[in-house]
Amino acid sequence: MQKLTLKEKLGYGSGSIGDAASYSFIGTFLMFFLTTVAGIAPATAGLITAVGAVWNALFNPLIGYCSDIVRTRYGKRRPVILAFAIPLALTIFLLYTNLPLSENFKAVYYGIMLMLFWTCYTGFFVPYLALGVQYTSDYDDRTVLRLYASVFNMFGTILAMVMPTLLVKWLILNGHSTSQSWSITGAIIGVVSAISIIVTVLVSKKFDPPCIKEEITTAQKFDLLAIFKEYISIARLKPVKHLVFASILSLICYEMLLADMVYFFTYNLGFSATKISFYLFVRTIIGLILVPLVGKAALTFDKRETLIGFFLLGAAGMVLMKFTGIENVVEIFAYIFFLSICTCVYWDLMPSIYYDICDYDRLETGHNRQGTIVSFQGLVESIALGLGGLILGLILQVAGFDGALPVQTSQALLWIENSATWIPILFLLMACIAIYKYPITKKVHGEIMDQLNK
Repeated sequence: MQKLTLKEKLGYGSGSIGDAASYSFIGTFLMFFLTTVAGIAPATAGLITAVGAVWNALFNPLIGYCSDIVRTRYGKRRPVILAFAIPLALTIFLLYTNLPLSENFKAVYYGIMLMLFWTCYTGFFVPYLALGVQYTSDYDDRTVLRLYASVFNMFGTILAMVMPTLLVKWLILNGHSTSQSWSITGAIIGVVSAISIIVTVLVSKKFDPPCIKEEITTAQKFDLLAIFKEYISIARLKPVKHLVFASILSLICYEMLLADMVYFFTYNLGFSATKISFYLFVRTIIGLILVPLVGKAALTFDKRETLIGFFLLGAAGMVLMKFTGIENVVEIFAYIFFLSICTCVYWDLMPSIYYDICDYDRLETGHNRQGTIVSFQGLVESIALGLGGLILGLILQVAGFDGALPVQTSQALLWIENSATWIPILFLLMACIAIYKYPITKKVHGEIMDQLNK
């Protein structure tokens, strides 16, 4: 089997900048923007994220199924990816635009915008993830391909997590209002996301060649009942059941930690925009350092054991930070280190695990349903993002958080701290149990490929 070249790995990885930039920007700053700039109550902001998650859960099966049946003279995956790239940029801009509306109308507006964002994000992400299946069927090569994507993912994370607070501050100092500054920041992140996605479309033609005329004319037609049946069939696969629980629980932890981190730095630690950006940058650098370490561990041992090991290390550290306190520089750096483990390692390995499910499904059913299967990951991501945002919004609402106040009550500060430490870790520990029950190891995947080759 021919190994992937460096150019091919880099070309695929480029799209992960758009993935991480758009996803991280929404996951980290949307709640903060809605509650402190747009003037929406925390519980309402959490509900908005949940509505977006429900919509995405409904849309994911459609795009996954369509990604599998599309046949064009430009390929299967790339035309779909390209179609959603520019609309994705537009929705990010609109999500961070504060219109002069009443709070009720604002809630409706942001709910609709978030639904449109998830439509565009999923429309790009599912076929992009499925395109990775077409790059290689080798177990280790898939791990390496996703590690390259993880490096680009970190560049996107730097853009989405480090730049916003600095750019907003700079724009305000140069005469723009707070609302205008966030809107301009959203536009910049949207444009960069779209460009990075388009680069992957342009350089991946080899792995998504033009469909021949017979394939186009005989392509499967859209069938809503067939979509439902496909998802039921995939949901019944034993490995999928464990992965769905593992992904949802891991990403609830991810969303709560990242979304609450901005509140924690702003109100509990009293950080300026510059300090917040610095520590978010440190988090990203730690994530980059973790990529080769996670990759080496996964290639030496196994993806399943590697995920569990790093998750338990991160969880233990976060619980320890709750008891020792997070006050001086050393403690803050330790906190960022453990938070990075809890929020970065998932993205290094989980997509390649979903790729292995495609081979399992092909052996069990005889079907090639890469798009439908990887859309499960997009589905659980959206559900987890919505649940994490909803849980955090409810906690802040009950604790008495008020985005209009520069200083919060002691009760609000306590639960901001709890949501930045031990509460999300409960979900991560439950995720470890689900990952442990996941049955496809490197050895099992090798047996699957042997049977497929026969």
